[in-house]
Amino acid sequence: MKAQLVTRNPDARTKKVTIYAEYRYQNKCKRVPTGIKVHEKHWDVDKKIIRANGTDNVGKDNIHLRQVLSGLEEQIKSLYVQNGNVPPTIDQLNANYQQQAAALGQQNGAPVPPVTVLEVLKGFIDEHVGWAKSTRDNFRTLQANIEAYQAAHKYTWVLDGLTNEDIIKWQHWLVKKYDYKNSTLGKRVRLLRQFLQEKGAPGVQTGKIKPLYSQLLTPPVVLYLHEIEALQDLQLTGKLERVRDLMVAQIFSGLRFSDLVRLRKNHVQKGHIVIMMQKTGLTVRVPIFRQLREIIEKYTHDDQGGELMLPQLSNQKFNDYIKELCQLVPALHEPVVIESKKRDRMETTQVPKWKLISSHSSRRSFCTLCLDMGYSVKQVMPWSGHRSFAAFSRYIGLTDIKEDAGADFDTRYKAKLAGES
Repeated sequence: MKAQLVTRNPDARTKKVTIYAEYRYQNKCKRVPTGIKVHEKHWDVDKKIIRANGTDNVGKDNIHLRQVLSGLEEQIKSLYVQNGNVPPTIDQLNANYQQQAAALGQQNGAPVPPVTVLEVLKGFIDEHVGWAKSTRDNFRTLQANIEAYQAAHKYTWVLDGLTNEDIIKWQHWLVKKYDYKNSTLGKRVRLLRQFLQEKGAPGVQTGKIKPLYSQLLTPPVVLYLHEIEALQDLQLTGKLERVRDLMVAQIFSGLRFSDLVRLRKNHVQKGHIVIMMQKTGLTVRVPIFRQLREIIEKYTHDDQGGELMLPQLSNQKFNDYIKELCQLVPALHEPVVIESKKRDRMETTQVPKWKLISSHSSRRSFCTLCLDMGYSVKQVMPWSGHRSFAAFSRYIGLTDIKEDAGADFDTRYKAKLAGES
């Protein structure tokens, strides 16, 4: 329950850090700015003080730091007693600070400034200390989007005055300014909804915060068994051969592209790929199936001590080359029906399947293929690194359509009926 002085936000150019008083509780934190920055070499990490020559007036600044820290500790102790000897939450501390600021403003006869969305969002990001880096980066991008919108319109979002109509206008601007696709826009909207659900905005109905455009209702695109075989049978050289090898390795490992290109000799252990996933920090153990083993052997270099070095590409280039590769498979020219919902109407379009394939299609194909081969969901989820079935289910595509499926069901039905009679 103890607060402490910490340094954050290092400046790469000046090497200066900002000093805060910080309190952590339940994977969140409250940071109170002290208004003091020092060069990182002038901060004593053990004693939590500014070293000599760190500022123009070290003695005065160290006293100020202690005063800010003491103020935070007093707030914590007061709420601790009010809670019946239970540590205060970060939300309680924030509310307490806001109430005191409002009371001080009334005493001075000054109007209380409205709380802005960006102000609360920045605090929201800072207080969630347990977030993964990718989550924090996504919220920082949301923050940048709102800042850019406000700058363009010379208008500030105020938390108490925000409405659903404001959010719709913001979405229209994002599409016009950045040409955001549905998936990217949907991600921004989901993050904003998560933030507002936790912090609250009186004029916003969070249940009605939805992406501006269509919602795809079509199952995820995956490669069927005969398409995978056709891909492997292509006679290729050069760039497309390397792209095909990466794609096959991904189909039979289920790894994200960022993890696949990091594979090295030390990740191959007792017939498995053992690697910590960059996105989640979760370690997965994927069985090395024959197709994956052949790729590993192909790119293991004996002249480099048996090191494994898969072809290196950026994710963007890989996705571009995948479409070029998949155009060579006749089966992937078959049209795929895409159903989408725009507000209250349904729309149906058809596009060649190869246009819809990306590196993530290979990961989805792995999950679908394993289930089709008879492995259980319980077996496959640890391989793919999914922690919940809800997340895993979004990676499962429809298995290939079998013409005799109706007859097969009838045979199974009769066998079941005979067994019960």
